[in-house]
Amino acid sequence: MAGIVMVYTGHGKGKTCAAMGQAMRAAGHGLRVCLLQFIKARPTGESAMLAVLAERIEYHQVGSGFSWQQKDQALFRETALAGWQLALEKLAGGYDLLVLDELTYLIHFGFLTETEVVAALAARPAGMHVVITGRHAGSELLAAADLVTEMRELKHPYRLGIQAQKGVEF
Repeated sequence: MAGIVMVYTGHGKGKTCAAMGQAMRAAGHGLRVCLLQFIKARPTGESAMLAVLAERIEYHQVGSGFSWQQKDQALFRETALAGWQLALEKLAGGYDLLVLDELTYLIHFGFLTETEVVAALAARPAGMHVVITGRHAGSELLAAADLVTEMRELKHPYRLGIQAQKGVEF
């Protein structure tokens, strides 16, 4: 069976949720799943739940926090690239599904090139599925993907002054 690359991108909400659902579905069918989050660094609802599911889904929070909250951009870059090194190890094999949540930001901020990400995807074992999420997915990554879904914001409570809420946004 050929593994597929799935990209969830766009400025709308739901990219990480879609990836988490894909991970849960795969784990429910007995597939070996690993999930890396590149941007989030604080405890979230998904990190708490993945701790419960640790027997079925390997989870790594490899970021130093949201880019817009970073005071130390060197640390932000360093942790992102350390996460990419871990991702490369995971892409070498041992999993049926690898989720690279918010990987597109590493390309967007110039830490990685699309070419090196696409090359790493091409070098993975034939049966490994990969989910990549994040805004700003570029044309080279989109062309390499087998499935692309764009989340488009039509309406968001933040625009009405409603702040992010536990269990909904984090």
